[in-house]
Amino acid sequence: MALTTKPPKARKCKACPCVFVPSRPMQSVCSHKCASAQSKPTNKPLKSNKRDDIQAPDAHIIDGDERFVVQDDDRHAARASRQLVSAQETRELVALVGVAALVSTDAPSCTAIVKECAIRHEGYRRLVASMRCCWCGREGRSNHAHENEGKGMGLKLDDRRAMPLCVDDMGQHGCHYAFDQYSLIDGGRDAHVELGRAMAAATRQFIRDAGQWPKDLPLWKDVPD
Repeated sequence: MALTTKPPKARKCKACPCVFVPSRPMQSVCSHKCASAQSKPTNKPLKSNKRDDIQAPDAHIIDGDERFVVQDDDRHAARASRQLVSAQETRELVALVGVAALVSTDAPSCTAIVKECAIRHEGYRRLVASMRCCWCGREGRSNHAHENEGKGMGLKLDDRRAMPLCVDDMGQHGCHYAFDQYSLIDGGRDAHVELGRAMAAATRQFIRDAGQWPKDLPLWKDVPD
């Protein structure tokens, strides 16, 4: 028995008002001309987003608060007027008393602090820290401790102005902590400043006598030991 196929139904062309019989299942236009017309781009303008068309008013931020404030011409004019008045008052004041009267000629009430050229040297710090505590003699727990002179004024001391002092251990404060707290000896800060100078000088002398002074580190000559 021979199979029969149904003829395709007529369709309405999507590119023109005519009706056609498709030659393939997915055909939607009647001819090649209509197909090219359908794929041809149109010159119609794209729809715009209404939010983009909204013109935001001129705005600025006040004191960090991002609030939109309309800046009209009156506001700018008022600001310019205030600046002009301020400039005129300053000019009249200078003309009245002179520029010299507005400039202070008094000597500074305090003297400037001259900072020394502090040298940082990792090798010298490690060398001092490897020595035993110069106060209690404990070994293996020392730290490179700077002198206390100048610490209160924010001065950075030279690494050569230091001595080995032991650190805290097992809940007990070491000599370094006591030295920084001015409790290692009696006499307060002044006594510890003098003690730090003496211990730093003794440390430098010990390193020189042992022949361990780093070759790339200048000797301490500015202040006699």
